[in-house]
Amino acid sequence: MFEAAVQLAIIGVVLVIVAAILQAALRPNFQFMIQINGEQLNVTKGKVRGDFLEEARDVCREYGVTTGWIGGVKRGKSIALKFSRDIPPTCQQRLRNIWFTS
Repeated sequence: MFEAAVQLAIIGVVLVIVAAILQAALRPNFQFMIQINGEQLNVTKGKVRGDFLEEARDVCREYGVTTGWIGGVKRGKSIALKFSRDIPPTCQQRLRNIWFTS
């Protein structure tokens, strides 16, 4: 009985470790992160061009986005944008258009 409990505990610990490793491996490696707080956009990781930040602020204001985040993930030689669920798809597309044209 005691041995079965120990085996279950070991299996539980191994599963937790495997889950943590998988989560870390699957998490995107953001090159930059922009936090949206009200009408303020703050770069909390990496660097972002000032003109993109200004235009992103205008687009978020236009769509009424006051919370969320925008992140940049390296994809080959370029950086793809990722968004929190707070940002509607039409706003995301506008931000992508600005990112790739500026």
